[in-house]
Amino acid sequence: MNSPSTFDSNDDPVELDLEPLVYDEWHRDAPGTAQLLPVIERASSFLSGRALSVRTRKPFTPTDAVLDIELDDGRSAFVRILMSNGDDPATEEWKRARVFAELSILRWLEINAPGVPVPRVIAFDDPNGVLITTLMPGLDALHAYPQLSNSAKEHSVSSWARLSVLMFRLPAPQRRFGLIANPLLSTSYYSVSPKHVFQIEDSATLLCFFEKAVSARRARSASVNNAEDQEILCRHLDRLLEGLKADIALAEETPHLTRSALTHCDLRPNNVILDPTSGDVVGIVDWEYNAAMPACMSTVYPGWIRPSIIESSSYKNPKSTFHTVYLESRERRNLLCDLYEKTVKELDAEYYHCLIQGTRLRDALAWIENGYSDHDGFAMNLWVESHLWGDETNHRCA
Repeated sequence: MNSPSTFDSNDDPVELDLEPLVYDEWHRDAPGTAQLLPVIERASSFLSGRALSVRTRKPFTPTDAVLDIELDDGRSAFVRILMSNGDDPATEEWKRARVFAELSILRWLEINAPGVPVPRVIAFDDPNGVLITTLMPGLDALHAYPQLSNSAKEHSVSSWARLSVLMFRLPAPQRRFGLIANPLLSTSYYSVSPKHVFQIEDSATLLCFFEKAVSARRARSASVNNAEDQEILCRHLDRLLEGLKADIALAEETPHLTRSALTHCDLRPNNVILDPTSGDVVGIVDWEYNAAMPACMSTVYPGWIRPSIIESSSYKNPKSTFHTVYLESRERRNLLCDLYEKTVKELDAEYYHCLIQGTRLRDALAWIENGYSDHDGFAMNLWVESHLWGDETNHRCA
């Protein structure tokens, strides 16, 4: 029998309404939403076919759309549209770079890693910000994992371990922090908004990277925080940066921790595709946020058993209205994390060392890049005092 699907911060089973798989549907025999038609016609022309049906994967706007399209000859494709809509120049450049980032890394992977299950590029229209790729079979882990049997859940963890080690060993360009194959932002650390982007040289140290990330957090928070919250946040960020120096120094002294490795920077369960019966990992999607990162920053637990530290119920900002829900009980999460560590250790000792040694560095970056639920850094500082300055030894926090 399956374990309960979702759990709250008290480890009690709860009913969870997951985000929709499909937001809107269009069918040729029942056209429905008229605003979809220009997008459908444009995508169909690139595919040299006639659309039979379309499903949107996020709330639709004509300039920012994600959809699946099925043609009447049986072919299907995934369509990403990110067009100019009159934003400021920095935002427009960032949006164009997002499309180029995904295009570039998918082409790089097709050449350098044909065994990694990622979408293949079918067509690209730069002026209109349209990227069309193959549609990956399966179901994203957020929706698939809660429905799996316990044995299939364990298999999903082992399958992710094998794929992660494979990507860890790909011949990534030996530069640090920049996008793998994007000429638009080759000297930038590129992240989830224009205000998260900052310039970083290939030769920069890990300490320099964290200092720049902290400076970027200070700058973007200054525009939304009141003076008191901003002052508190800056103190907490200084405390975090000082507390990280021992981990940074150890990493810099250990070559296999700091060699550059391919890093998908947004491995939420939504972006990992599972076989809905076996739990096998059959795809990794949404590569627009990628980088050549130090190896200790590239390793990661499966997001469905060890969510981002900023979602941890142990570190909550009292001002936040976000609620944490887990896909497993705490006991099961820890057992599955043990399984993951055991599997990767058997497969690749260096991956295992990077996974364990880099945990605090990866979590620190997650806290620095967060700001939506922790404006004054209160939750971040709970973690800092416990894991960087205190005696907490379970840095996995599953």
